[in-house]
This record gives sequence, C-alpha cells and structure tokens, in this order.
Amino acid sequence: MGFFENTRRPKGFGGKIMVRMMNRGHSKLAHWGFSKISVKEDAKILDAGCGGGANLHRMSAHITTGHLTGVDYS
Repeated sequence: MGFFENTRRPKGFGGKIMVRMMNRGHSKLAHWGFSKISVKEDAKILDAGCGGGANLHRMSAHITTGHLTGVDYS
C-alpha cells in the first residue's frame, strides 16, 4: 500500500503517521470551528468521517453525561 493510500484507510506504521498528520493538519480549522459552537454536556454527537479521532477527543472534555459516536470508513 502506498503512503498516500493511507488517507482513506490507514494501516500499519504508515497509517499511524498519516493519522497523526491528519490530526495536526486539521487542528487549526477544528479549533476555529469549535470556537463558534457551544455544546451542552448532555449532547448526543455523531462525528461522521472522524479521521484520526482528535475532534472526538476534544469533545469528550465537554460531553460528560451525553454520548459521542465516531464513524469512519476505515
């Protein structure tokens, strides 16, 4: 599997690197987006196409009694 094929279905060592790159590369935009919304602690959230999971991790600090679900092709 080529390195860039890991963008759609990360596997192995190259996949771990790709997930880290996705999380870092998307962090500025995600931080901006989260600054524009407020989330209640009992919210039910679906993150479809969640990539490396960094956004779910970020939301987990605010969702204490709700539910988070992440679904991704890979």
